[in-house]
Amino acid sequence: MILFYAFTDASGTWHGDPDADIHEPQPRHGNLTLPAPPQAGPATSLFAGQTLRVLYAATDLEPSATTYQLDNGDWVLASWHVHELLSAPYQTAAHAPPSDPPPPATVPVAKLEIYAANRRYSFDAEQLDGGRVEVNIMITSTAGEIYGALTGETDATDLAHLSRLLKAAADACPASPPAPSAPAPSAKPAQRGAPWTEDLLDLLRAAHADGKDEATLAEEFGRSEAAIRWKLWDLRLEPFPKDLVPDRRANTIPEQPKAYTVTDKRQAHPNAYKKWEPEDDRLLARRAAEGAAIAELSQEFGRDEGAVISRLNKIGAIGPAADEAARYTY
Repeated sequence: MILFYAFTDASGTWHGDPDADIHEPQPRHGNLTLPAPPQAGPATSLFAGQTLRVLYAATDLEPSATTYQLDNGDWVLASWHVHELLSAPYQTAAHAPPSDPPPPATVPVAKLEIYAANRRYSFDAEQLDGGRVEVNIMITSTAGEIYGALTGETDATDLAHLSRLLKAAADACPASPPAPSAPAPSAKPAQRGAPWTEDLLDLLRAAHADGKDEATLAEEFGRSEAAIRWKLWDLRLEPFPKDLVPDRRANTIPEQPKAYTVTDKRQAHPNAYKKWEPEDDRLLARRAAEGAAIAELSQEFGRDEGAVISRLNKIGAIGPAADEAARYTY
């Protein structure tokens, strides 16, 4: 699994697991800029406001449930160790206010993430005026492929009822025929993510020489079968497990709709998923008041029509495009 497993801070000091075993000739590099600390009060982390140089590669370290977006737009799943170091500044630090008067500030209502079936489900709600909230939901793979996205506004009091509606819809419209009942999954292997000591490696060599298969070795050593296969290859006891390496030339889940990455999305809409700046909001409001249509605004601002509709509603724009956008508010 490809993980973001180590980084250097502004002083050049390494954090995380820079010496971790990886299953690639060289690690990949990227930058991650963390939000600046609040103007008042202490910094939320030693790394707040810094641009970190990160390493990511295929490794058998323990993964977290959170994917981080690097400065180039790529999404990378973090190891548990790295996520514990970065989660506070990445998720809760406040952004420095712009120099020009901004639109009415939003207050976070909820920011939730869950990880299931190799997917990351992200829910983000922000408080707007009049007791309304803007809701953004994104579904991605651990590699950052976007499977789905929803955005819109509603009254904050409607969220509980919407959650019940979604639950009822999932029960009424199963995505596939019910699967045969399966035994409950076993507990997470006790040694998963722990380093391999020389004593453990000697025991692994001996057990492999006795002819034990990967499933038996995984149970005895408290690791996943994939981790056992990678380590046997590392010890030159088994061939390279190429079936564990994702095929980047084709969709590995053919029954799913074709996924796309942020980079793919930006080929059609250069500013997709970028933050709206105060100057963008002012220009959007002015162009809407001048009578520009949603399709025109989509081209001018380099964003898809759904993003333009959501922003027109959020800033309370006026004009034909704003009137049309209001019809999409639920």
